[in-house]
Amino acid sequence: MNKSLRASLMAISMAMLMSVSLTGCGYHLVGHGDDEGGAIPADVQLLALVSNAEPGLLVQLRQRLQSDRYAIVEVNGLEANKPANEAHFAILQVNIAALSFTPSTYDAGGIATQYRMIFSGSLLLEKQGQTIWRSGLIQRQGDVFVSSEPTGIEASRERLLADLSKQWLSDAVGRIRSGF
Repeated sequence: MNKSLRASLMAISMAMLMSVSLTGCGYHLVGHGDDEGGAIPADVQLLALVSNAEPGLLVQLRQRLQSDRYAIVEVNGLEANKPANEAHFAILQVNIAALSFTPSTYDAGGIATQYRMIFSGSLLLEKQGQTIWRSGLIQRQGDVFVSSEPTGIEASRERLLADLSKQWLSDAVGRIRSGF
């Protein structure tokens, strides 16, 4: 057996031994990745969205979270649709931070030539008045390069904002589905 093959087999064996020993001592990753709903418990039948986000982002989130297991309702419709047993509904809070758009690169004369845009927010899931899951900060960022025309800068800024919000939404849905 050659040396590189022996080294590869040794590395694989060590990785397997390490993973077996960690599970043997009770170590596991945090999250709810085992069940279908990720962060959303299996017994939830109604999910209400509360947010300070743009309505378009909420529509996209609602579409991406569609499920046969639970219905997504408006917050004001929660009371009317709430089942007798309060254990079957949850509230998903979507908190979007103020958009950051700051100069990041300057030319020799001190004029900004590039701006950094940061789109960030977090998710919080409540059930029966208790917080049962937090996403932590979800952040996406990108750069806008300054051209000579202000309309070009604004168009670039709007395109970047649309791209960052789509990326953020994908990350947010991924965290909800995985429970991490």
